[in-house]
Amino acid sequence: MKNIIILLFTLIISGSVFGQKKERLNPRKFSKAVKQTEVVILDVRTPEEFSNGHIRNAINMDWNNFEGFSTEASLLLKNVPVYVYCHSGLRSEKASKWLRLNGFDQVKELRGGFEAWKKSDKPITRNKN
Repeated sequence: MKNIIILLFTLIISGSVFGQKKERLNPRKFSKAVKQTEVVILDVRTPEEFSNGHIRNAINMDWNNFEGFSTEASLLLKNVPVYVYCHSGLRSEKASKWLRLNGFDQVKELRGGFEAWKKSDKPITRNKN
């Protein structure tokens, strides 16, 4: 009986983590979604890439600096939707996986990354020097 309870508990826990499906949005859907009120737009590129142009209201957390990324990301509210992008999609895929494994329940990725955003003629914000 004890083994059955442990097995059921393990299945419930693993199902809640692994049941969170990966969701990639095209630039049009991503743009529409980030216009909502309480969302986090997370740019996981380097600070240099970010300063050359980014999506308005994005927060920069460099995936390549994993220690900094994990520290900063752990401060975000886990029940607020997080929309993640990078240059082409590889880093955002890894960052999104980390977020889901660490309890974030609403994580969405920009399919094709910032390159797809630019090719779709979506607005770009640049840091003012």
